[in-house]
Amino acid sequence: MKISAGRVAGFAANPDPAVSAILVYGPNSGLVREYCNGMATRILEDPNDPFQSIELTSAIINETPTRLVDELLALSFGGGRRLVMVRDAADGITKSLESALDAGAKSGMNAVALIEAGALTARSSLRKLCEKRDDCAALPCYADDEESRARLARGLLKEAGIGIEPDALRTLTGLLGEDRLSNRREIEKLVLYVGPDQTVGEADILATVGDISATTMDATVFAAAGGDIGTLDSAIEHLWAEGGEPIGLIRATQRHFQRLHRVASQMESGARYEEAAKKLRPPVFWKQSGPFQHQAHSWSRGQLELALLRLGEAELILKTTGTPAHAACGRTLYAIASMKRR
Repeated sequence: MKISAGRVAGFAANPDPAVSAILVYGPNSGLVREYCNGMATRILEDPNDPFQSIELTSAIINETPTRLVDELLALSFGGGRRLVMVRDAADGITKSLESALDAGAKSGMNAVALIEAGALTARSSLRKLCEKRDDCAALPCYADDEESRARLARGLLKEAGIGIEPDALRTLTGLLGEDRLSNRREIEKLVLYVGPDQTVGEADILATVGDISATTMDATVFAAAGGDIGTLDSAIEHLWAEGGEPIGLIRATQRHFQRLHRVASQMESGARYEEAAKKLRPPVFWKQSGPFQHQAHSWSRGQLELALLRLGEAELILKTTGTPAHAACGRTLYAIASMKRR
């Protein structure tokens, strides 16, 4: 069954016992891992018990296709449910999983497959299988947006008995990135720095939290929109090395150019930049206000519309063709950066 993004947290907190396979996938690798680890503790009292759980990878399953079937149909030593954790899953395990589920439906299955995967397109055979079957669940994990970053920060700080000033929270969410695991680590670092029964201020955040967004996704987007080929080259390589997803980068660039387009359209109608930028929600992060203003003045509305058209075409290509995703994404961003330089 297909679990909508708004229902994922609730399902992860209380997995359906009738489901035999749970696929957790998406570009937010930290959130994928967080949900998988959390559900493992809800399925088994001790997920590390070697008599009740086992961990496989796509490589192991592809090498021995019957391995997944054997593990899911095996009986637990001492009774109770078994957990089969599959890491780094991809479409190559689809047939093995389908065979195991079909066999389990006939003879009974006393195990749960918890499957961890990266970004899967709508054409993914593994995703399609888990979305269409009633004995499966597919949970998408998208990039952390500003609201989810703020919610995570408030939750972790509250658990530690720490408050946070409104302005400090806005600064914190601006510095955090799109990956849950990286964001959690930065907030935990802040908790250790501040200590219990304290209130976080902007100075505390600037002293402890690394600017994740500026060094990964945002750095790449701003380099493309700024026509800075040299910075774009290093930023995009850094993003790929960190596990960034091409479709996530294309969408982030689209959002940036949509915001530039809104501002440029108002400026062409006679509004001052300050008036137009003030209407943006969320507002431009203060560290990026200078580059954003420069880009808003540098691009015409027609150029921005052409860039958005190219980004839309790139997203369609990534979703519907077998074109190498990283190469297609890179070509699009370099083309856009060249438009700015011209």
